[in-house]
Amino acid sequence: MASKKNTPAEQGKSISDQNLADYVANLPNDKKLQLIQIIKEDRIETIFSGPLPSPDDFKKYSEVLPNAPERIMSMAEKEQQIRADGQAGMLANDRRRINGSMLIGMSLIAVAALATWLGHAHIALPIGLAGVFVALIRQILNWWSQRQ
Repeated sequence: MASKKNTPAEQGKSISDQNLADYVANLPNDKKLQLIQIIKEDRIETIFSGPLPSPDDFKKYSEVLPNAPERIMSMAEKEQQIRADGQAGMLANDRRRINGSMLIGMSLIAVAALATWLGHAHIALPIGLAGVFVALIRQILNWWSQRQ
């Protein structure tokens, strides 16, 4: 039984750079790793992707400017710290908004309960419903943001 030829090259077709890029993009991750390993073993220029240069490029940078690798690492560390601080700030802000909206909703419900106890049920109903509405909307928005 003849084996199925998977790649365009195995099928005897020439392939453009764009078609090759599309083909590689559609491969499963384990196949991409195998492809990278094959390229590396054949000593074709290694493809490197990431926030930092490849180790070989670090050597070349140090040949041009002796402290370049340390400066590059320092830049990368500062960038990562800025991102982490930004995310921590966003989380703290989200917590404050959730706590504030829940505090408003519970306060309205408490005012409604007090108005009912004092015999002003006609005032208590809209205030209590507003409190429930605020708390409910906050929960829905919280659920929606977690879902995305």
